[in-house]
Amino acid sequence: MTHFDLDKEHLMSAQATAATLSRPSFTPINPTPEQLEGVAFSRPRPRELQHALTHEQLDFFWANGYVSLPGLFTHDEAMAWQEASDRIYRDKLVDPMNVRYDFAEIKDADGNATDENILWKIDPFHDLDPSFRRAVFDRRILDALASIYDGREPRLFKDKLIYKPPHTHGNGLHQDYNWWQGYCTSLISVAVSIDPATEENGCTVVYPRDPREGYIGELGTFEHKIADSVDPDAAVKNIAKPGDVLLFHCFTPHEAGPNTTDHVRRQMFLTYNDSADGEHYFSHREHYFEYYKQGHYKEEDRDRVFFE
Repeated sequence: MTHFDLDKEHLMSAQATAATLSRPSFTPINPTPEQLEGVAFSRPRPRELQHALTHEQLDFFWANGYVSLPGLFTHDEAMAWQEASDRIYRDKLVDPMNVRYDFAEIKDADGNATDENILWKIDPFHDLDPSFRRAVFDRRILDALASIYDGREPRLFKDKLIYKPPHTHGNGLHQDYNWWQGYCTSLISVAVSIDPATEENGCTVVYPRDPREGYIGELGTFEHKIADSVDPDAAVKNIAKPGDVLLFHCFTPHEAGPNTTDHVRRQMFLTYNDSADGEHYFSHREHYFEYYKQGHYKEEDRDRVFFE
């Protein structure tokens, strides 16, 4: 017997021993036809959406660019947000040099600007209180958006808390994509009411329009004059109770009047994109901070601007 035969015999004996030791003591699970074809892993099953929009709601959204979801959150949840908003206003570092805080001029009864400024919004805000973090990533919102995105998960793009104090400004007619040019076009904003929204305190007003018609105007500029492109008689006022939600596309024209009352009108504005378009939260935040710093601070003050 040669050395080769001895080595071969030794190898075969070792393989037999290893096979015996590694043989499972249970009956293996039989693979499915999909697993045998190799598609079970390349095509995962979409998760079940417990809070998906109905077919009627989806049809309405794609025809009009928005959909209302009254009572999506409870009164108790809205009360928790009110308390959190008050706590942040009272306890957090609300400093004009902190880039996440935006202030507005208070106007007198005649609409003239006064020397007093007041906190108008916080952008971003969801990291400041657990109740806000839960809302931003609540399945009631995410599932509604995922149903618009054909089952794909949404990704948070932007979050801001609008305080809209008494006698402060609103926002003129615009499409949100005017400020997000260069990013994906799957962006959808979710307005979550913390306080009642009325015409007097500057509720959001949307103008129904198929979002697939796209951007109005010339991309690459901020010359966003779209008044001639909407029908004033078609305006839909988002009169809302605490906990009500409004979804609208980044191509949906909308505006909000000033708050002419003596009370705040707080609202969360959360924007998401289709996960198929990637993750843009931090890149957009850095872009926004630089834009905000250049536009809202004097050159000699910009070195003192911070984020906390």
